[in-house]
Amino acid sequence: MKIILLALRSLTRFRLYSAINIMGLALSLACVIIISRYVYSELTTDHFASNHERLYLSVRHWNNNEKAPLFFTTQNVMMRKDYKNPLDIPEIEKHTSFVSLKNVTVEAGNKGFSADVLAVDSVFLQILNFPVLKGDVAKLLKEPKGAVLTDSFAKKLFKDQDPIGKIINYNGQLLTVQGITGKAGTKSSLSFDLMISRELQWRWPPVNYYSIALTVPHADIDDINKKLKSMYDPQNTRSFLFQLFPLDKLYMETYIQKGEKTFLQGNASSVHILSVTALLLLLIGVFNFVHLNSVVILKRRKEFSMKKVFGARPFQLFIQLFIENLFMTALALFLAWVIIEMTYGIQSHILEIKAIVSERYNIGISILLLLFLPVITALHTFVRFSRKPVTSSLQNIDRSKGKPEIKTIFLTLQYGLTLSLIVCSLFFIKQLNYMLDTDPGYRTKDIIKVWFQRPTSSMSYTVEEIKHQEDANKYILETLQSSPVFETSCFGISPYEFPLNPINKKKVRIPGGQWEEVIHITVSPDFLKLYDIPISGKDLPVAENEVLLNETAKRLFSKNGKLPEELEDERSAKGTSLLVKGFTGDFQTVHLSQNNEPVILSIHNESPFSQNKLMAAISPGHRQEAIRFLKKLHGEVGQGDFEYTFVADEIEELYNKDKLAAIIYTVFALIAILISSLGLFGLSLFDVQQRYREIAIRKVNGATTSIIMQMLLRKYYKLLAIAFIVATPVTWLAIHKYLESFAHKASISWWLFAAALLLTGTISLLTLVWQIRKAARTNPAEAIKSE
Repeated sequence: MKIILLALRSLTRFRLYSAINIMGLALSLACVIIISRYVYSELTTDHFASNHERLYLSVRHWNNNEKAPLFFTTQNVMMRKDYKNPLDIPEIEKHTSFVSLKNVTVEAGNKGFSADVLAVDSVFLQILNFPVLKGDVAKLLKEPKGAVLTDSFAKKLFKDQDPIGKIINYNGQLLTVQGITGKAGTKSSLSFDLMISRELQWRWPPVNYYSIALTVPHADIDDINKKLKSMYDPQNTRSFLFQLFPLDKLYMETYIQKGEKTFLQGNASSVHILSVTALLLLLIGVFNFVHLNSVVILKRRKEFSMKKVFGARPFQLFIQLFIENLFMTALALFLAWVIIEMTYGIQSHILEIKAIVSERYNIGISILLLLFLPVITALHTFVRFSRKPVTSSLQNIDRSKGKPEIKTIFLTLQYGLTLSLIVCSLFFIKQLNYMLDTDPGYRTKDIIKVWFQRPTSSMSYTVEEIKHQEDANKYILETLQSSPVFETSCFGISPYEFPLNPINKKKVRIPGGQWEEVIHITVSPDFLKLYDIPISGKDLPVAENEVLLNETAKRLFSKNGKLPEELEDERSAKGTSLLVKGFTGDFQTVHLSQNNEPVILSIHNESPFSQNKLMAAISPGHRQEAIRFLKKLHGEVGQGDFEYTFVADEIEELYNKDKLAAIIYTVFALIAILISSLGLFGLSLFDVQQRYREIAIRKVNGATTSIIMQMLLRKYYKLLAIAFIVATPVTWLAIHKYLESFAHKASISWWLFAAALLLTGTISLLTLVWQIRKAARTNPAEAIKSE
C-alpha cells in the first residue's frame, strides 16, 4: 500500500509530464486497438460457424490447369445419368448446395425491393449456422413455400411489424416468412437478404452455384483431396476434378474464381500494411512514453539514490516503477477506449474500418497491453538507472556527456517513423490521383445507366413475357433516339464489367499457336459510339464470326510483327474461325493496378430481349433534364424503383479501397505527428528548464532572443536531419516493394520526402518556439536566483 501511495505522489508531483505521457500513449493505444480489431475481424472472417475448421467449399479444377479453378457445385447440373456426387463419401459428414442470385426483385405489400437471394436446402442452416432469431432451425426451408429473411431486410420490408407469417412475392410464388436470421458472430464473406428453398430455383448456366461440405471430426483434408482426385477419370470428358478448399481461407483467396459478386473479397495487402502501421504507431507511443519517463527519472535520480542508500532493495524500486507505469498505462488505456467509442462514427462511415469482434477479444487485448507495456517501460527505466553509481546521482554528475542520450535516440526514432508514415500517406494520395486521372481509353462523362427491365431468377419465360420485354426495349430506344437530350443509347454492360462474368472468358489462339484466355463479348454497334472507342479497320464486323481485337489482344496474337487475321475458338465447331476485321484502342477493363485483359468484340445488334441496363450518352449540359426524362419513361415501362448511376461514378467506386487507404494512412500519420509533438514538447520543456541559468548568463553577456533560439533549436533539427537521412531510403524501398505488383504506378517523387520533412520540421518549430521564447524572455536575475 505504501508503494502505491508513493507511486501516486510521484505522478501528481510531475503531473504535467504525466499528463503529456498519458495523452500520447492514449492516442497510440487507440490507433493500435482500432487497427488490431479490424485486422482480427478480417483474419477471422467466416469463423462464426461452429466447426468452421471442418467446413470446405468444392472447387472444380480444369485439365492441365488451362483455366483458373472455380468454386463450383458438385450437384448433377448437367443432368447426367448414373451421376454420383463426389461428396458422398464416408469422410464427409454432410453437405449442401446453394445458388446465389443478386439484385432480385421481391415484392411485399405491392412494393418491390431489390434483394440478394440464396436458394438453399434445409441442411444449409445446419452446416452454416447463421444465428436464427426466430423460427425452428430444424424445420426452416423444408417446405418450398417458406422463406427466411435477415433481420435488417425484414425491417426494410415490414418496418416494426412481426415478419413471421407475412407473405412475400418471389417470381410469382407467394412465400411465407418462417424465420429471421441475425448478425453472425464474426464477419461473413457470404452476404444475403433472403433465403428460399432450392426447389424453387436452380440456375443455368450454373454460375453462382456452390457446394459446402462438413467433414467428419479429425478427417485429414489432404487425404480427402487425394481420394477425390483418384475418383476423377481424366479420359472421361464428362467427368470433373473436384477438390475441397477451407471456408476459413475463402475471404482472402484471389486465384480461385468465385462467381459473380457472391462472396466478399478480402485484401491481404491492406491487412499487412495496416498491421505494419499499427506496429509503427505502437512503437511511436512506446518511444514517446519511455523518453518522457527518462526525463522524469533524471529529475528523480536523487530520490532513488537516497532510497538505495537507506537500504531499498532493487526489487522494491522496480515494483514502484512498475506501479507508476501501470497507473499511467491504465489511465491511457481508459482514455484510448473513450477515444475509440467517441470516434466510432468516423471509423465506420469515413474510414470504413468496421470490426466484428467479441467482448472477449476487447478484454484480452486490454489486459495484454495493461500488463505488457508497464513491464517493458519499467524494466527499461530500472536497468538504465540501476547501472549508475549512487554517488554520481547524489552529486548530480552526468557521466554520459559526449554520449548520445537515450531520450534523444528515442526522439530520433519517433521522427523517423513519423516521416515514413507521412511519406507513405502522401504517396497513396498521389497513386490514387494518378489512377483516377489516367484515361481509361473510352468516354466516361455523362453516360447514365438505368434498370428498366431487371433480370429475374426465372429459368424460362413465356412467349407473352418475351414479347412484352422486346416491345418495351424497342420503345425505350426509339424514345431516346427521338430526344435531343441524348446522343446515343443501347442496352449492355460497361467495359469495366466485362471480366466479372466468367462465361465471357474463353480460350482462343492463332492457328497452330498456343491457347490464350481472352474476354469474348458481343456488343451493340452503338456501344462503340456510346463509349467513343476508336477502331482501325475498313468496316465494322457484320457476320457472327467477324471480330475486333483490343490493343492487348492485338499484341498477344501478333507474331514477328504480323497482325493476326484469323483466330481459332476452342468452343467453336472444328474448321470455323474468328476473322479479325479490325482493332480498337486499349480501353481499360480492370483496375489500373492490374494488367489489362485481352478483349475480342463481336459487333451485331443484341436481341431486343435484353436484361442488361440501358446505357445512354447525355448531350452536354442536359444532365438533370435527362434524369427527369428517364424517370418519366421508367414510370411508363420500367419495373421496380427508378435507380440510375453514372459511368464516371462507377469507375470511381472501383478505386474506393485505394481512396480509403489514402485517407486511413493520412489520419494515422497526423496522429503520429501529434504523438511525436507531445513527446517533443515534454523533452524540450525539460531541456529548457535545465538550461534557464545558462540562458540567463548568455543574456547578461549580450545574447539576443534570436541567438538563444538558434542555439536551442540546433539540437532538435540535427536529430530531425539524422532521422530524415535514415528514413528516406527505408521508406523508398518499402514503397518500391509495395508497387512491384502494380501494372500502372506513380513515380516516387522527391517532393514527397521534402513535404514530409517540411511538415515535421514546421510542427516541431511551432512546438519548440513557445517554450524557448518564454525562457529567453525570463529576467536573468530571477533565473539565476531560482537556480
